[in-house]
Amino acid sequence: MRRRFHDEEPVAIDNIYLPIPTPTSFMKHPSRKSIVILVIIAAFLSSMTALHKTNHILPGSSLSQTHKKKASIFHESSEHPLNLRIVTWNLRVPFPSDAKKNLSWNERRSSVASAIATHQPDLMALQEDFYLMSESLLKSSNNNTAQIGTKNTLSETYERYGLFNRNGEFRPSSSWPENPFTLDGTKDGEHNSVWYNKARFSSLQNMTFWLSRTPEKEGSSFDEVTGRVVNCALLQDEFCAETTTCLIFFCSTHFPAGNQTRSIWSAHALSDVFSLIQKDLTKSYLARGNNNNNNVRFDMFVSGDFNSIPGSKTHEAMIQAGFVDTRTLSIEEKPMDDYDYTTNDWYSDNGDSLIDYVWLYKGASSSSGASHDVKRHFRVQSVKHVSVPCCNSNDDATQANSPFFEQSNGMSNRTASDHKMVVVDFEFY
Repeated sequence: MRRRFHDEEPVAIDNIYLPIPTPTSFMKHPSRKSIVILVIIAAFLSSMTALHKTNHILPGSSLSQTHKKKASIFHESSEHPLNLRIVTWNLRVPFPSDAKKNLSWNERRSSVASAIATHQPDLMALQEDFYLMSESLLKSSNNNTAQIGTKNTLSETYERYGLFNRNGEFRPSSSWPENPFTLDGTKDGEHNSVWYNKARFSSLQNMTFWLSRTPEKEGSSFDEVTGRVVNCALLQDEFCAETTTCLIFFCSTHFPAGNQTRSIWSAHALSDVFSLIQKDLTKSYLARGNNNNNNVRFDMFVSGDFNSIPGSKTHEAMIQAGFVDTRTLSIEEKPMDDYDYTTNDWYSDNGDSLIDYVWLYKGASSSSGASHDVKRHFRVQSVKHVSVPCCNSNDDATQANSPFFEQSNGMSNRTASDHKMVVVDFEFY
């Protein structure tokens, strides 16, 4: 059973809500000067002590004297490059009006599952994913046929974590309020879940907070009708070299739409939490690396629908807060204007904006304006915006299994969501 932190009794648990201190960026806003949020990152770090017992941090005695290295939080090289694929995808909540257009979730699910099985992400961030949507996906086949009830399912490949945006619960409950977005009395709602390949990653901690003045409060937001949840997983990459501990902090979220002020505040809230985690985990693991003569590599990503186009004030706020749009790191060196839209209005050639991102957190710039070298141990091979065909589109089965379906056949190219799947390929070295 999931337990929560209490400020008077911090304990180590598997899934936590993350209260954070009053952010300095919040204090710039008079309406938020009364915020007081307790710091309990230490309790989170204390739960990591079990790593020593399970050899997640390899003891120094396992290394020969000739191969011992001075511990570094940034791993600089390895014998063989290691590929990593991150996907972010807004699946679209199941509006009743969509069902009238033959775009219900039941009609779209098989196309979504086939695309996931085809592209095989190592890490995936979903938005507008109802619990029942995710459950049906996990029961779908992982061999591109996407039939529920088959032996080889996505659940055999992936683990999922994501708490409900309004109540902070995992499964639907009669106590949940009706969802204001679906208008059909449903109790389900968006989870912004994170998925990871369990053959590659081991989960060290699940974390949840909200984009609001009180990030630890379930269902909170910047005065919206619904909560703005951020679900995260701290993962260890077991594919890394034996002498390196590779950690990834991976989150999924969905920024407000139509209100720039709320979006900018959300960027500040996100950065404040990431900054604390980066500082404390870096310090903790660097110390352990020194004790065990072990390299430590730690990367932080947040992916999702940010409802903001490149060059917007929200986009600039994310950059100023220490986040890097991975498109700018790609060896393709494409100008931002050369990327197609990530929304598609249900048809692959009817996009109207680029609002979905995989952000790397590098930390805020120094006082001198110099930023950290974000290409310290990896390169971004490519960033693709993938249209996933669905339903009545031409030759669904063939197109759904095509690695990057981008052809344009007019209105016949109906897609599995009103957003494209964003696929980012990394090479770590």
